[in-house]
Amino acid sequence: EAYTTLPFFYSDLFDLGYEAVGLLDTRLQVIEDWREPNREGVVYYLDGGRVRGVLLWNVWDQVDAARELIAESGPFDAASLRGRLSRKA
Repeated sequence: EAYTTLPFFYSDLFDLGYEAVGLLDTRLQVIEDWREPNREGVVYYLDGGRVRGVLLWNVWDQVDAARELIAESGPFDAASLRGRLSRKA
């Protein structure tokens, strides 16, 4: 049976918080999609055009959508990922 569980972690930092799923590694291609720079946005980690990890910075209730995105084969680039995961209302 295939092992399909993805790593997941989260933290709250005063009025900021994040949820992360998959592989977050700065050796991968990093694509940032900020609604408010360094305050609210999504950071994607890609390898060969495929999303391997997602960091949701002050963006909530999107972990399942991030897992689904990681399961897709792509290919993805900055243009196709911009706005892909909903941001908080």
